[in-house]
Amino acid sequence: MNNIGYRNLLIQYIDRQEPDQPILTAQITQYVARETGLDEAEVKKAVNVNMARLEKADRIIRIEKGVYCKKIKTAFGYYTPNKETLFCRQLLYDEDDVIGYETGLSVLNRLGLVSQIPKRKCIATNRYTKRVPAGMQVEIKRPSVNVNRSNYRYLQILDVIRDLDRAPVDAAKPEELLKGTVKTLELDTDVLIYMARKFYNPRILIKTIDIMLGGLYETAQG
Repeated sequence: MNNIGYRNLLIQYIDRQEPDQPILTAQITQYVARETGLDEAEVKKAVNVNMARLEKADRIIRIEKGVYCKKIKTAFGYYTPNKETLFCRQLLYDEDDVIGYETGLSVLNRLGLVSQIPKRKCIATNRYTKRVPAGMQVEIKRPSVNVNRSNYRYLQILDVIRDLDRAPVDAAKPEELLKGTVKTLELDTDVLIYMARKFYNPRILIKTIDIMLGGLYETAQG
């Protein structure tokens, strides 16, 4: 296939992406390979060449090696997505699949458990080996188990339970607040306890049972 054909395929892919969606050359190479029926190794060089040309033509912006985003023209000039936001999206999503979740002090702050606002954002992700670019206030952690769309909320809550004893919690009733969050998210308490037993240490399991079922035990004992 000639370069014009590659260029058209790349533009089709790019036009379908949201402005704040990172465009990875690895993913676009897979797309071109599927569309052309060629091996990824055969199209990789042509994809890299044409991505560089599209950057020069002001169609895309290079964020870092192998990562681009759309260049959106507005009445006030070109809109450039925040590089840190784009980087975090790579840690949280693989196209439509969930591969990570925010954890740590920023989540406790968002839930109202702590008033302290952290400088750094912490993300547990399947891409935990990825290097954080210089200057970005992002910390990457390895999750307790491979993250997917069905388990990331449970893992996030269990991380919060894990962090309760070591974070500067200043909410009046943190356990009740956490139980309310679980109810709002419509999480299954049995699944939460099962995941605590399977993927976390015994201390977290006991803490999870105490928070989620403590009121039931007290009522039964009374």
